[in-house]
Amino acid sequence: MAMWRVMMSEPQAAEKVLRELLSLLMNQSLRKTSTSTKDNPRILSLAAARTISEILLQSVCLWQVEAIFPQLFQALLFQVSFTTELTLQEVHIFWMEHQQDRLTPIRSAVQSMRVLLCSMGFESQVLAIEAQGGWDTLLSSQTHLMGVRIIAREMMKIPSPLCSTIFCHLAELLSTEDPTWEMVAMVFFIEMLDCTNLSEELDCALEIFPMYLQSQCLGMPSLVLRAILRLTERPDTERKALVLLPYVMEQLQGDDSDASAAALPVLGNMLRLLEGKTLNLTALALADKLRLLFDNELDTVRELSIRLFQIAMGLVVGAEKKKMKKKVWDSLLPLLFHLHDQDKSVAKASQEALRSAGQFLKWGQLAQLAETAQAWRICECLLARKRNRAKDYLWQSQTYLQSPQEPLRWEAVRFIGLLGRDVDEHKNVQYIREILQGPSKDTSPLVSSLATQTVLILGRGRLKSRFNLPRLSLQMTRARMRSHSVPSKDSAQAETKQEPQP
Repeated sequence: MAMWRVMMSEPQAAEKVLRELLSLLMNQSLRKTSTSTKDNPRILSLAAARTISEILLQSVCLWQVEAIFPQLFQALLFQVSFTTELTLQEVHIFWMEHQQDRLTPIRSAVQSMRVLLCSMGFESQVLAIEAQGGWDTLLSSQTHLMGVRIIAREMMKIPSPLCSTIFCHLAELLSTEDPTWEMVAMVFFIEMLDCTNLSEELDCALEIFPMYLQSQCLGMPSLVLRAILRLTERPDTERKALVLLPYVMEQLQGDDSDASAAALPVLGNMLRLLEGKTLNLTALALADKLRLLFDNELDTVRELSIRLFQIAMGLVVGAEKKKMKKKVWDSLLPLLFHLHDQDKSVAKASQEALRSAGQFLKWGQLAQLAETAQAWRICECLLARKRNRAKDYLWQSQTYLQSPQEPLRWEAVRFIGLLGRDVDEHKNVQYIREILQGPSKDTSPLVSSLATQTVLILGRGRLKSRFNLPRLSLQMTRARMRSHSVPSKDSAQAETKQEPQP
């Protein structure tokens, strides 16, 4: 410390030393893991953080520290995150030097942050962070992002010019992706964005967000989408956020269900801000993407996509309405199957969307049947209204034979049986029987039984009338009710009352 005090007593030397220490702090992003301190920037950065803390405790060169405070504060914040990833060998090297202080690497980094803030006169922020448990949450890799949020919110209470400098420095860092600290930087950036009166800061965010929506970092797209959602909810930023619409729509195409769940509310907010032809074209483009999400693994995504499809359907007017009609027709069978979704919210959304589809298509019977969720009657009406779509229906229903939900597989078998009843050519009947061979080996006894018996019935030369399939379906419906595989007894009874008699 005597050597450090001598160096720090000279202003020019102090500035150079502090910037060199800052450089060492940031060099940990190289992520080298050599156990030699000579070759390991990670261990050198730990030493730099410890040294800065010791220097600040001596109350020397505070003017030079203030000049680089934003960069120094953020470098220490990033180090808190990277120390959770240290190897046992690196921790051992650090522990050998500081075991008398009972400091682990992460506790040392947190202590350095506290000392820095106190040295700059921000004791009230240090105490407020402590009162909210912020310092403790930083110590765990599972909770440290929560700690980052707490610190960011408190740092918004420092003088505005300094706060703006921190924000701009974060934006500059985020302009270049670095997996070492990008998640921490983005969490802090978003919290500041949410707390500030936006002007130039918004422009920075709108430039940065598209890059991070495409990030491969786990959870990053969802994090950014939640920030964009807040922008679309603020009157002063909602319309400017529309520039991100194409990037948000892309989130519906990937395999990240969490990102899709976060994107859907954003798109709902953006749709209400659009007008004219832009609104029509956006709603049309969304329709196809949304239909693919009706069968998503997450209940939330299924429900939100169906509800947004219903909204988009009602927004299209003029010449584009004819194009939307085809997309609505393509959605009817998936919506029909999801009337039996195991998640009640999804089933309710499907019912409401089917009713809206009937109104959109000016098909009063469909709207009426959807109102009372008469699934069997809707099946009959679909086949009677558009017999030329039988091949499309067959292709769509085959997808549901692989559904993880037993009720949807059962409904797919039943619907395919209806299609087999109505086809004329023997080769088509044989093709349908072949399709049902797979479900006849289904792990569910209800599905396999219905599939097996339907194959047998279709192989008996098929009576032109309603033969035995409706009776079989009625029996299987009652069996399914007894095994508690339907949502409620009342709804099943309401449906079977309308079923045709054999």
